[in-house]
Amino acid sequence: MIQWFNKNDKKMMATIYPTNITINKPGLDKISHAYAAMVGIDEEEKLIAVRPLTKSQYDSHLYEEGSIFVLSGGKTYTRISSTEFVNVVSDLLGYDFKNGVKKFSCTYDDKNDMLMIDLRKEVA
Repeated sequence: MIQWFNKNDKKMMATIYPTNITINKPGLDKISHAYAAMVGIDEEEKLIAVRPLTKSQYDSHLYEEGSIFVLSGGKTYTRISSTEFVNVVSDLLGYDFKNGVKKFSCTYDDKNDMLMIDLRKEVA
């Protein structure tokens, strides 16, 4: 049986570089309202959580300034820049991203309003 390809069925992915985490367009579409984000890690489950924050949430100063990352990017991606956070991920995985980037599958947790990067699901 033929299964037809749909170019709109793109998977959410995050690419980890030595200095940043870049989220592709399908992931960006889920957090397009975000100006900034809080980023956390579940070392046991090997998950990165990205909690999007709107500009008004960012401006409200409800969150500690050091825990918020202003997002950068364009129409087809968004980027979280933090060499320090990538180093934490690197230590967890036992991999130095200076040796090459890696891509990981993402999902969106609607209930908790977070993009989840699954470090157990590397994309080739």
